[in-house]
Amino acid sequence: MQPEQLRIQLVEIYTLLSRAPLNKEYYGVMLSRNQRLSTWFDTLIAIGTTGSGLSALTIWNTYYGAFIWGILSAASAVLALTKPIIQLNKKVERLSRLFVGHSDNYASLLILVSRIKRRGILTEEMLANFEASELRFLELAKEDDPTPDRALVERCEETVRRRHPPESAWYPT
Repeated sequence: MQPEQLRIQLVEIYTLLSRAPLNKEYYGVMLSRNQRLSTWFDTLIAIGTTGSGLSALTIWNTYYGAFIWGILSAASAVLALTKPIIQLNKKVERLSRLFVGHSDNYASLLILVSRIKRRGILTEEMLANFEASELRFLELAKEDDPTPDRALVERCEETVRRRHPPESAWYPT
């Protein structure tokens, strides 16, 4: 393999090594946010349900208690109606698939880059592994957020840069 061709292939590998953890970080944060939101929705719906044990508390028999219980019940009903509309469960499923997929791809690429550094060469088997990772990346990209949170992307980029500084990449001399 020609040195220039080898360098170009290594640049592609290291580029994907940067993109996979970026997506892993991004979808990990998004998954966590949506899981937390789903938990809050479920909790507030459960609290406001009239069959809840909280509805039997004597505090609700006061003037202010009845007013607060009315607000909780109304909020609970609104949340219960809103939850299927915003399809939070489907979002959590999609984000879980993306997080796990990018995590697996990232782990595969870390192993590949480690082998390249240790051996100081790029074999056909390594290129085949890279191409498999590249295809997985492209498949996962079909479900990417069409308008990602720019501030979150920038925070994730900084995390990835600290984890994988460009000077740590191996190139032939």
